[in-house]
Amino acid sequence: MLDRGSEILSFLEERATDLNNGTANLNVGSALTKLGESGWFGYAIPESLGGRGGSLLQAVEAISAVSQCCLTTGFVFWCQRVFIQYLAASNNTYLQNKILPAVLKGEIAGATGLSNAMKYLGGIEELRLQAKIEGENVTVNGFLPWASNLDSKGEFIVAVAAQTRSGQTLILALPSFAKGLKRGEDLQLLGLQASRTSTLEFDRVQLSHDWIISLEAAKFLPSVRPCFLLLQCGLALGITRKSLGETEKNLGGKAAVTSDRYFFARERLTRLEKTIEQFSTLESFDLGRTRQLFTLRVDITRLAVESVGLEAEIKGGKGYFRNSDTARRLREVAFLPVLTPSLIQLERELQRQSSTDKILTGELDRAGVRE
Repeated sequence: MLDRGSEILSFLEERATDLNNGTANLNVGSALTKLGESGWFGYAIPESLGGRGGSLLQAVEAISAVSQCCLTTGFVFWCQRVFIQYLAASNNTYLQNKILPAVLKGEIAGATGLSNAMKYLGGIEELRLQAKIEGENVTVNGFLPWASNLDSKGEFIVAVAAQTRSGQTLILALPSFAKGLKRGEDLQLLGLQASRTSTLEFDRVQLSHDWIISLEAAKFLPSVRPCFLLLQCGLALGITRKSLGETEKNLGGKAAVTSDRYFFARERLTRLEKTIEQFSTLESFDLGRTRQLFTLRVDITRLAVESVGLEAEIKGGKGYFRNSDTARRLREVAFLPVLTPSLIQLERELQRQSSTDKILTGELDRAGVRE
């Protein structure tokens, strides 16, 4: 049961369209403050670190509940919660003792600038940031074209990956007050305009070692990736549930011709919910489980897109009015397939792994190893 659930979700529903449109003078920060005050960021974070314990499924369900009402807030919730996960997984006691409590309360915005790093992990692109370790300091240079939950009026801390000339890759927490860190103007988006999404320029940003999350990105990133992806599933899960609920309300009369598609979508949702529940209990992911997790993320996202499309069909003209909730969800859900890792990136990786398996299987057959 989510603390103050009805109060918070009603608050979000009232503001969802304005946050999606980026209406002036309306900030997603007030929603994050409410979520932090109610302890929603602390699900599945150990009590010893200031969290409220519990299972990862509770965190996924919290993001899902918020996303049903407002995907803009759901996405920023995900940014905050994933940043919290990085700090919780770190061995850095300074970050855990001095920074984590404020992020858990929503007093400081936590941003994940690790989209580039996750692509790097999958061999999709090179790292965009360079690091130089000099004594007790680390200097960072480079440019990130996209990061979200970058509070332009208050304080934020962004997690990034940067590589030294020797090839060592660090995971760092960079505070907005660091000299040489420049936030751009808000990017103009199709939806989720109030998600505080912008560019970041790093010009000789110098930090002490207190801000190092991990010295070994190659070990750290795979350890947090399952949580990263499962929490993302909460975004698609929430908007799917909402759209199918709206479709169910309108199945009578002429719209009954869509009932088979609706019930098929419901069956798929039930299967995916069970998979999310199962994966949320796993403590580690081998290669096979990681593939299944990639497939889960693809399947729940595609179901979300299809469910909102079905809702739009069944609502007809009234759903096409710009300020209708259906029209808002159409713009919201368009973001999920491009959220890093995008569906194309995930499917390319699944295809690559499948091709590698076929090559290895063929080599084993030719060597007479397999029976």
